[in-house]
Amino acid sequence: MFPKLIEMPSCSLTFSRRLLLLTFLFGALAGASAQLKDFPARGFAKILTPEKANERLERFRKFHGLNPSAEAFHHGFLLRFRLEHYPRRGEVTTREGSLCGLAFGHGLIRLDLMGDTDQKAKAFLLRNGPEPEAWMNAFDGNGSKQLENTDLFQPLAPGMGHTLFDLMMPFVFWDARYQKSGRVIGRPSHLFEFSPPAWASEAVPTLKKIRLALDDVYEAPLRVEFFGRRGVPDKTFGLVSLKKVGETWIAKTLDFRDALTSARTRFTVTAAATDLDLGREVFTPAGLDETPKVSEELLQSIE
Repeated sequence: MFPKLIEMPSCSLTFSRRLLLLTFLFGALAGASAQLKDFPARGFAKILTPEKANERLERFRKFHGLNPSAEAFHHGFLLRFRLEHYPRRGEVTTREGSLCGLAFGHGLIRLDLMGDTDQKAKAFLLRNGPEPEAWMNAFDGNGSKQLENTDLFQPLAPGMGHTLFDLMMPFVFWDARYQKSGRVIGRPSHLFEFSPPAWASEAVPTLKKIRLALDDVYEAPLRVEFFGRRGVPDKTFGLVSLKKVGETWIAKTLDFRDALTSARTRFTVTAAATDLDLGREVFTPAGLDETPKVSEELLQSIE
């Protein structure tokens, strides 16, 4: 059985082929049709009416809440990535892993972190939605355990900036307010602000709001800003570079910047495989014991 997902209608295959930005991937994925004009477009986005702003946001929410049980086979994906943490002082630390799902956009994501000399391997199952859930298997013989809300805001690896919350982006389901439209990193975009619900405020009392910049053409996240008590963002998560794999745009590089510590963590996709048939059992808490099997021949290097 799958963990419960929010019930939302499935999007078309054309929509699911869109520009893939980790919701990472930002821990979830979003995008734009490969049939559209070449990326990137330039210019400023026009101010939206309240109706159009709500329409865009609801479409984005639906894409990030797709139910995998309603998806056909052959839509699976696996992305290999490298995390590099650049502290204000000290040595750079690196971790590698993979991110996979049954279809782009659905609410279940599996994250596998490889072990290194100091840290053991771990596997995570992430269920997105208004009340997100996550499970972790530390391969210590104790099976998978469900994580607390506070665990979602902890670094994926000790000392690094990326968190499970960043990958899932559950804030897109929070109470939202359309702020304005304009240009972000040279792209026409629309800005939305989200207010944390009680469970998020309890987990991180200093979190006051989150601002999301959505691309006007591709409706993909360009930048996420986390605000605390200051008038400027405490943390920023944003797109750095893209890579086209087949007919799909992959968010190759994402940066997480912490203004409070002056540290930066870079997320880089190093290889990608799409149109996969992944066993559904590896997307259950009990299935975290098993590793998703993907032939090396199907993985395309994008170094």
